[in-house]
Order: sequence, then structure tokens, then C-alpha cells
Amino acid sequence: MIPTIATPRMIHLECPIELYTLEELEFLLLHLEGAEFGQKTKDKCPSRVREVAVMKTRISECMHLVEGRRWLLVASGTGSVTYSDLDASPIIESILIPDQHPSLDIMMWTHMAVDVDRDSAFIAFNLALSFCTPDTVTYPTQHCIQIWKVVLLHDAQQRRVGLAAEHLASFPQEPLIGRVKSLSLCGPHIALSAFCRESEYPATRLRN
Repeated sequence: MIPTIATPRMIHLECPIELYTLEELEFLLLHLEGAEFGQKTKDKCPSRVREVAVMKTRISECMHLVEGRRWLLVASGTGSVTYSDLDASPIIESILIPDQHPSLDIMMWTHMAVDVDRDSAFIAFNLALSFCTPDTVTYPTQHCIQIWKVVLLHDAQQRRVGLAAEHLASFPQEPLIGRVKSLSLCGPHIALSAFCRESEYPATRLRN
């Protein structure tokens, strides 16, 4: 199969193949075949649909489906990030990153970007969070970008049971930036497209 944007690419393993059971490998293969079947139907109706109930106490700002289609990340306006295991039954939303701005009277504009670590034997990725506030005078430290390292958690039987995050770095955003429109992370580089407060046209910023 030739991979395209519209078709499934391959099975993405979260750890070395020798750590998978035969049942787990069969499960992954059936998922891939089901996705291929859905792409070939005339109505493009997916063969499998999963519903996720997000926490009512948090307003979702953006989400990202991690490569492999198992882990769904949801970022909120208070700076928290939750994750859901789409292979679990029932699906339970868990906190990956706690609220970063829980006491603010305003909601933050939040963007998220993921960069998968291709050199890791186990699934791992860097996560960038961009927070923008409409009031940089009152809340200057909340107008920032954070970088987190996310790794896979195992239980005593080496089963993959969740995700954990470690804060790597943070730096302030320029006060001129009013709101980030898109965010991209690649290795040590981060790029963003933003609307500036003194211009009606977007500007692009690059950081190392």
C-alpha cells in the first residue's frame, strides 16, 4: 500500500515487537484492516467510531491524535492536557499535565503541537503548548510557550497503561503576539504563525 494523507500508513508499534502478545498484534492488524476497509467504501464511513466524554470542568481548546491512533490529547484554556486511551473500554480521560493557570479570571488561548521521538524504542514525544492571554500587562508570565517530554507508562506485567509528562522548558512569548493561529514542533525547533496586536496580518516566528 502506498501511503497518502487520506489512507492509513502502517501499524505504529509503541514498543519493541517482542514485547507484544499475539493477541495485541492481532488487535492492531484488525484495526488497520478495518481502517483500510472504511477508506474503500463509497461513503467513506469509518469502520470504527469511539466517543470520548471530556471533563465538564475544563473547556477544550484543541486536541491531537497521537501517531498510532491510540492516544487522544486534549488541551484546555486553563493550560491542562488530558489523554484518553481509545483502545480501552470504557474510555477514561486522565490528566497528563495539570492546570497551568487555574486562578486566572480569563481563559487562555491554547495551541498544542507534537513531535514524535523516532529514535526511542518506546513511544515518546515532545509536546509544545502555546498560551496567549488578551491581557499581557496583568498576566505577563502566562503569555508563554512550554515544552514537555511525554513517555509511556508500564505496569508490573510490562503492559502499556498510560502516559506521563515531564516539563522541559518554558519561555515568554512576545507581548506583540495577540494570538497564535498555528504551532509546529520539530526537534529543537518550534515555529508558530500568529496575529500581532498592532497588525491585522499574521506574522511568523521561529525559535530554537
